[in-house]
Amino acid sequence: MISKRLRILSASLFFFLLFILLSGLVHYDFFRGIDYQSMLFIQKIQSLSIDYFFSVLTLLGSSEAVFIFVLAVFLIILISRKRMFLGVFLYILIYPVELMGKLSVYHPKPPVFLNRYIFNFHLPSSYFVSTNYSYPSGHMARTVFLLVIAIFIIRSSFRIGFRTKLPLYSALIAYLFLILISRIYLGEHWFSDCLGALFLGTSVAFFSLVFW
Repeated sequence: MISKRLRILSASLFFFLLFILLSGLVHYDFFRGIDYQSMLFIQKIQSLSIDYFFSVLTLLGSSEAVFIFVLAVFLIILISRKRMFLGVFLYILIYPVELMGKLSVYHPKPPVFLNRYIFNFHLPSSYFVSTNYSYPSGHMARTVFLLVIAIFIIRSSFRIGFRTKLPLYSALIAYLFLILISRIYLGEHWFSDCLGALFLGTSVAFFSLVFW
């Protein structure tokens, strides 16, 4: 049990180091070309229905929605496995790191004219971490956190057969891909913001699993 927790903790530290390394590269503008090219490539698509779809995904990645998902995961584990997995609430560690990134990593947001978010409102949480910089993406980090936890739970379940697990894994990965594309498509974040969030969310998720 101890060795398993050490492996999980090591994975958490590994992804956090990747996040730190990437943060330095982003700060020194290493990704400028990749960010602009990926933004222009993805935004070549012109579709109002896609605007709506990705805008809805934005709401699903909000802090309000993620809290509901986290609470649901906690209750499902508590009821089905009689296990009080408080570690799932450690997703809140994403917020201070996100804030530090958006205060200290020089990475201006995408220009306003690239924004395609279609609704005329924002949820209150969108103002909690609001700076002139965009690194890392909080939506992406929170989504990654949830999906890593979900994959771990599915993988460790003896009630779910292998043939069922594969489609579930595929669906989760597809959802993550859609969130990544939506962040760039809507002009909310650059590719490097999402990549940093991938490392951050994975790191925090593994850290929370130490307390499984």
